[in-house]
Amino acid sequence: MQFSSQYIQIPTNYYPLYGSFVNPPETSIFFDKQNKITRLENLYYFHNPDEIKRFLLTHDYLIEHLFEAYDQIRRIFGENVEIHLEYTIDPEEDWDELFIVIKSPYPAEKAVELERKLFDEWFVHIMDKLNNKLNFIEEPL
Repeated sequence: MQFSSQYIQIPTNYYPLYGSFVNPPETSIFFDKQNKITRLENLYYFHNPDEIKRFLLTHDYLIEHLFEAYDQIRRIFGENVEIHLEYTIDPEEDWDELFIVIKSPYPAEKAVELERKLFDEWFVHIMDKLNNKLNFIEEPL
């Protein structure tokens, strides 16, 4: 008995290596990054969301640092701050960077003290892992 190829169809989502119908690993990794970025949107105010998402997909090593940053900022500045993400680009200088903007209600002296504390206790220890792609600043609320 001869079978025609029109009757034997292998579903496109079947992966013999995994022995089941699953998403390919690349798709799973992409959706994992997308889910993490969505979680970040619940923590930070995204000023230019499309650019930030694109930037984070390109520089995905920053994602975990942003979760850590949120915790560190809350630990040092408290709950009365807004935490924003802003993507900044200078095409002429071939430079782009993501900024964490901490908007706080503190007087200037206290805000500078907290900003310095955040730098000394956290940021200085991870700077070499960020490739000049993530920074933070404090601004009045």
